[in-house]
Amino acid sequence: MAGLKPDQVVISVLSFEGPDPYARAGGLAVRVTHLVETLAQRGFLTHLFFVGDPDAPGQEARFDGRLVLHRWCQWISRYHPAGVYDGEEGKRLDFTATVPPYLLEYGIRPALESGRLPVILAEEWHTAEAVIRLDELLRARGWRDRCVILWNANNTMSFHRIDWGRLNAAAQLTTVSRYMKHQMWKLGVNPLVIPNGIPSSLLEPVPPERISALRQALEVDERTIMLFKVGRFDPAKRWLLAVEAAARLKAMGYRVVFPLRGGIEPHGQEVFAHARALGLTVAHLPGSPASWEDVLRILREAPSVDLYSIEFPLSQEWLRPLYAAADAVLAISGHEPFGLIGLEAMAAGGVVFTGATGEEYALDGQGAIVLDTDRPEEIVLRLLDLRAEPGRMEAIRETARQRAADFTWPRVVEILLEKVSFIARASGALPWPKPIFGRPDGRVRDVVVYTIVHQPRRLRLPAQPLPRGAPAAILAQGLFDEELNERYFRRAAQRCYDPAIARFQAMLNAGFRLAIGFSLTFLEQAQRWDEELLDRFRDLVRHPHVELVAAEPRHSMLLLWDLPRFIQRMRWAADQLESLFGVRPRIADTTEMMMSPAIYHALDRAGFDAAFLDGRPWVLEWRQPTYLYHHNGGRMKLLARHHRLSDDVGYRFSNRNWEGWPLLADRYAEWLAQHPGDFVVLGWDFETFGEHHREETGIFAFLEALPGEVMGRGLSFRTPSEIIARYGSRSFELPLPAFPSTWAGSGGLEFFLGNEVQHAVFRLMMEAYQMACLTGDPELIELSLYLAQSDNLHMLQWVGRFGPEAEVSAYFTPAEWWALGPDRIVWEVQQVYKNFIAALDVGGHPDREG
Repeated sequence: MAGLKPDQVVISVLSFEGPDPYARAGGLAVRVTHLVETLAQRGFLTHLFFVGDPDAPGQEARFDGRLVLHRWCQWISRYHPAGVYDGEEGKRLDFTATVPPYLLEYGIRPALESGRLPVILAEEWHTAEAVIRLDELLRARGWRDRCVILWNANNTMSFHRIDWGRLNAAAQLTTVSRYMKHQMWKLGVNPLVIPNGIPSSLLEPVPPERISALRQALEVDERTIMLFKVGRFDPAKRWLLAVEAAARLKAMGYRVVFPLRGGIEPHGQEVFAHARALGLTVAHLPGSPASWEDVLRILREAPSVDLYSIEFPLSQEWLRPLYAAADAVLAISGHEPFGLIGLEAMAAGGVVFTGATGEEYALDGQGAIVLDTDRPEEIVLRLLDLRAEPGRMEAIRETARQRAADFTWPRVVEILLEKVSFIARASGALPWPKPIFGRPDGRVRDVVVYTIVHQPRRLRLPAQPLPRGAPAAILAQGLFDEELNERYFRRAAQRCYDPAIARFQAMLNAGFRLAIGFSLTFLEQAQRWDEELLDRFRDLVRHPHVELVAAEPRHSMLLLWDLPRFIQRMRWAADQLESLFGVRPRIADTTEMMMSPAIYHALDRAGFDAAFLDGRPWVLEWRQPTYLYHHNGGRMKLLARHHRLSDDVGYRFSNRNWEGWPLLADRYAEWLAQHPGDFVVLGWDFETFGEHHREETGIFAFLEALPGEVMGRGLSFRTPSEIIARYGSRSFELPLPAFPSTWAGSGGLEFFLGNEVQHAVFRLMMEAYQMACLTGDPELIELSLYLAQSDNLHMLQWVGRFGPEAEVSAYFTPAEWWALGPDRIVWEVQQVYKNFIAALDVGGHPDREG
């Protein structure tokens, strides 16, 4: 989304519903709340105008002032305490009359005066007249072509009350699905499609013990088929079709367990009457559970029947085990603008049966089952086919979660902002991109500096005995030496992190640009041992000249043996970084900068715009690392680290035997300026500055002098996203080798798998991971990924070797380990893995499923 950044726009959202309990009536409140919060987390100043709680403040700031709530119509709401739609018509008239002039004077005018683009996003039919009125006011002021207005339809409710001609002229219309787009075509309008979304948190795996406990409470066994359905009792939701399918299954001799949650609508009585007429038994389950255990108790105490009508609200926390435990979640609406229920169920790993209307996320047989008819036989036959192929059912569950990840709110907001960018440029509210031309002499014009911040979670040696079947927290105490980790962390903070952050901050203010990635292992250590340091990193990332990069969260070797989970983990890393820093990374870095065709496509599927690779000659062949690349026609770009120029600083800077010593900033800048191509990527460990090369080597003086020397030669510093915007239209094809490349050693995996000891530990890593996966326990899987960190192979590279690479490996091996002696280090490291594997080897795990 070239040219659209948080400091360039101000976003105002108009909606009747919103985040207050008073303003929550349905899916619109959920949508709007997640939308504005995600925008604010991304750094965009966002205003929400909604019919809020009459007793709350009229205006309230959240997210450090980036989200401002404007509660409207409060004087009317005080006379209508039942909720947002109590006194609906009076509120709509007041909203239409008063929001546009207020927004004009106190929102749009200040934005224009500060040079920002005002973006107005309005939701549903209640705001249609307000949008038309705002358009009239803007045209009277001569400001209309300097603003972007979008109006969104989530469903067809009250379409007959909208003046479509005037609304279409006043705003760019949008909607949530292609199905809705086709419905609106009939009205003579052509909206853009921006899908709905779900919170990223819904992608977290459902604890297996919850699924098991639920199925036990309902006495589900291999002869039982469990169905689940939730929604309003609306004929369009095809409740009658659902109970007919259940009756067919029961008539075939299967035991049917069908928990369901409807509403208070009259159609519910028709549903239950129809079920009883088909021979299904029904139990109504009232209650006010306060916990998941209460829910299980209510289900256990219920009589054994076919249909369990749950008559108390179900939170997402309680819904997700129901989605995951069912053999089929019946989200089978005949008219569905955008089925959030189906998407939420897929995120939980549910096997979802959908209708064939607005489910953008549903590909038949790939993550969901899409029905083409309204015949119960279709549900029954397709479900029984799946039951006969357990492997296929599990594959659908896994693919469902992957597909749902494409519809999380951070991803949806990316789509929204791309549409806003398009509309703004097409209308002239933002300038068109300028043509890109290279320097006349054909030499590079831009420099990208990328640093990665990582600290390993070092093993506890000698290896400790681990109790079988112990929980993850107990096992972690025996696996990892946290006292040692804290000691090395604090040493790095003193020598490197604190002084380097200070230098980078000063450089950024002078025109420098920086890309920075973090392993989540490092960030967890910072949260545990030095929150002030973490705050300083936050301040660094907030600088407009800094771009955040998503690194492999544990610096693990996972990407060599489980790419589907690697995709999930990279998306999760981006979610975690966004939560911690308030901005979502669009650029990826893998463990040790590994890259191969499979890794490339995995990162592309994970949604990243670009990734780093090391620009080794054996990878690039005749090509130069100073151009932008892509692989096999892929969307994602590749930024090639210039390994020689990078290593001149990263590895050779303090080597007095190197012919380039001492390296001064002016000479280094001249090397950069003389290179042919478009740009140079310099990739360094953050610890290069003060830890790998101590302050007395002159590394900080070199760093401080570098920006001036580089810019003095006519070069500019750029972030990766700026490089993509600048050169993306002319990136070049790069065939990637099947053997993964890295930035270590000679650029291949041999640095990590070059001796028998490393091969043995690598095999133990995979065995530990597989054993953890068999338990289904997310915390044990997480422990196995800490054990899979590349550092544990790096620290054994010296075995049987001599020379500079072995010296680097020995340097990274904890000094405290050497008292054991080389042979004992090798034995103890392997024993750590063997003890972990043995601790997990507790039999068939009868209490777990899958």
